[in-house]
Amino acid sequence: MSQGLVAVFSHVVTDEVYTADGALAARAVGGAGAYAAVGASLVSAPWATAIVSGVGAADRERLSAWFRRRQIDPAGLFDVGEHSPVTRVRYLDDGERVEESVLGDAHFAAHTPFPSRSPVGPERLTGAYLFHDTDEQYWNEVSAHRPLWSGPVLWEISADSCTPAGLARVRELTEFVDVLSLNITEATALTGEPDPREALAALPGNGLVVVLRCGAAGSLVRHGRRTWRTGVAPGPVTDPTGGGNAYSGAFLAAYAATGDAPASARAAAAAASLTIAQYGAPSVGPREREETRRAARQVTVTAITT
Repeated sequence: MSQGLVAVFSHVVTDEVYTADGALAARAVGGAGAYAAVGASLVSAPWATAIVSGVGAADRERLSAWFRRRQIDPAGLFDVGEHSPVTRVRYLDDGERVEESVLGDAHFAAHTPFPSRSPVGPERLTGAYLFHDTDEQYWNEVSAHRPLWSGPVLWEISADSCTPAGLARVRELTEFVDVLSLNITEATALTGEPDPREALAALPGNGLVVVLRCGAAGSLVRHGRRTWRTGVAPGPVTDPTGGGNAYSGAFLAAYAATGDAPASARAAAAAASLTIAQYGAPSVGPREREETRRAARQVTVTAITT
């Protein structure tokens, strides 16, 4: 496979999802990396997406096959120890969820796909998805590799980096990315602004594309002086796990191909809708890609005067 790739740099785990009454609802491949790669694949040509993540040697064949079934190139998977991370996801009665790393935080961190660990050469990349906090070592590597990457870089910020004291650091790091993606809870924690439009206004600018995901209320997308409100795609909500990651991955892939922020938001909303319609990530093939295109046409986009 020699074509250019949108590479997803993020963890692949096994998710154990429990309902509020303690019942095991699903045990499936998950993690931000898996969901973002599926989102990207849903809006791209077959094999135009690659996953970059550390995995356990005992799990590599199974995980590679899982990605190949979704027409995602697994060439970026690299071995770290025997077993991949496992995340326990427990839903609460109020609909919120808590997550814990079953094998421990240190084990999870050991599988982090730092840019220098990628088996995929930078000459193949047409876009990169990053899911991480503001750790200095990680971003030193990003700054070193960024000149080698062509195409846009999207940063989906991790929730633990979203504090008012962290806003200056986030502004600093957006120098290395083209798109910043976060949800309204994270944006409020980062800026202190509970209103989505006020939070968006307080986030970094300077030509950066900012995607503010607002759940059932859709999303806000800002690029330069222009802002759009994007609706959601129709469909059931069975499990919201991974919906934001799939949105971000799909947005990056669509944006890398078109440079059109509102059109990318429509595609991303459709990919997210398909993702949250069942437990675990959806299949990806011609039928799912057509379903995503059809759903994207039903997503409303409205320009907002600022």
